[in-house]
Formats: sequence, C-alpha cells, structure tokens
Amino acid sequence: MATVKDVALRAGVSLGSVSNYLNGKRLKPKTASRIKKAMDELDYHQNIIASGLKKNKSMSIGIVVNSLTDFFSMSIVSEIENYVENYGYSIIICDCREDKQRFEEKIEFLLNRSIDAIVVFHQDESSPMLEKVVEQAVPIVAIDAPIHGIQSDVVLVNNYESSREGVVDLINRGYQKIGIISGQPRNYISRERQGGYEDALREHDLPINQQYIWQGNYTIQSGVEGTTRLLTKHPEIEALFVINYYMSLGALKVLRQNFSKRHVEMLVFDHFFVNDIFYPSISSIEQPVATIGKTAGRLLIERLVKGKEGNYETIYCKNSLRT
Repeated sequence: MATVKDVALRAGVSLGSVSNYLNGKRLKPKTASRIKKAMDELDYHQNIIASGLKKNKSMSIGIVVNSLTDFFSMSIVSEIENYVENYGYSIIICDCREDKQRFEEKIEFLLNRSIDAIVVFHQDESSPMLEKVVEQAVPIVAIDAPIHGIQSDVVLVNNYESSREGVVDLINRGYQKIGIISGQPRNYISRERQGGYEDALREHDLPINQQYIWQGNYTIQSGVEGTTRLLTKHPEIEALFVINYYMSLGALKVLRQNFSKRHVEMLVFDHFFVNDIFYPSISSIEQPVATIGKTAGRLLIERLVKGKEGNYETIYCKNSLRT
C-alpha cells in the first residue's frame, strides 16, 4: 500500500507539501497538480479516520434539514459538500421532518458522532441541544434564519428587500389588489417576506387588506387552500404573491383547474427550472443557491481549518427578480 512518502517521491516534492495538500492548504497549482497525479498513479487513498484521530477531529460536518425532499435545501447541501470535500471533510445529513423533538434528537446524534461542525436550516429559535453544541465549542452555521440566542455564522438572503421589490414591480405594472399567501407570523422568513409585501403597498398608498392575507404552512396543500379561499371570497384580487415554492405549486394548480378563465398575475418566491415551463410565464424571486452553499462552506472552513474564533458573520446573498 502506497504511503505519503511514496507520493512525495513520485511527485518530486517534500513530505510537508504532500501533508499540506492532504490537509486542504493552498499550494502552487503546479505543485498540487503533481501531487494529485502521483496519488492517482499510486492509487493512494488517505486514511481519513486515522488522520482525524491524529488531529482529534472526525473530519465530518453534520447538516440538519427540514426535509430531504426539499429541492432548495438539498441544492445548497450539494454546494456545501463540493466546497468542504476539498479540505478533506465529509458530510452527514439528517432530516428532522420539521419536528422539534426530532431536531433535538438529530443534533444529539451528531454530537455523539463527535462532529466537527453543524449546519442547520430554517431554525430561528434556540433549543437545549443547540445550546449544548455551543457549550462544546462546535461551530454552527445557520442558513436562511438567524438563531435567536445563539452566536453563530449566518447565511441569509435579502428576503425583505426582494419581496418589496417584487411587489413594487407588480404595482408598477398596474396591479393594485394584491393578495399574499404567507407563512406563520412567528417564522422569521414569513415575517421578512410579508413585511416586504406590506411596505411595498404602503409606499404606493395602497391599503393593507387583512382579508387578502392567507397564512399557510409551506406545503402544496396550504397553497391550494389559500388560493381557493382568497380567489373565491375576493374575486377582485388581481395578483398573488406566494412566498414559498411549494405553496406556489398549490396555487398554480388551483388557478389552472378552477380559475382558468380568470387572469391572476403570479409572483412566487424561488425559481427552479420547472418555472420556465409555465405558460403564461410567472414572475419569480430567485435565490442564489450556489452562492449560499459556497458561502456556508467558506465559513465552515474558516473555523475548522484556518482556526478562526469569534467575530461571527451574518452574510446576505442577493436574490434576483425574474419577470
């Protein structure tokens, strides 16, 4: 079995250079290429477990998502993995299924695996297990919402501003009676996006009609229920802003099946490839999933490899409006 020394001899570099390469440290591109070529020729595979034990690390990062079927979250997870694997880290993904008790269990599971860092999605409240993560000095990166009471790096999008911009675009195109399918007010994302909607109306001296607001739960079914209720009870509604992709699928289903003869302009949050097949086309607010994932990966590596302590960052990634 090939050793690090064999790789160094084949590549014509020092043992230190090979060690730096394996630990994810930057080398001159030519040197890195020679080491990579030598490893391939010798079929050398780093023993991650042994390496981790030597450094008192598991070389693993735990990620807790609300659902493994959520395209948005898993697209970001893919970008995180692509980034951190360049530094020798693997990921362990857990699905909490939007259940608080299950979330606690998954965090405990990851801590018991001596995970080196944890990434959480859509968690805006602290919990006993997250506090334990902090006590054990395990770095946390929060995505999509800051965790109240927990110091961590945070990666967000400009939910408020992009929602305001999207609704202003509807108003500028002549729509004044605009409904919204929002989420629960205790939820950070819901508050930000609905806040953008309401301020856009205020800026243009349009009333905020509480009867035009439906608070769903981010599922297709709640999109169906909300759209049916709003458009049945308020036939004067000219446009709908749906703050979540899955609820927008429910809304579009209702429009096609029950209101096909009535034009209701749509603005939805999240743009995925299926948006492009709808006719007539719908306006959408696109979240930069690649940027979010790479940013989260960078923040993790700054803590795990470069030894950064304190000075937690909150980074906003800019959405884009597609009309």
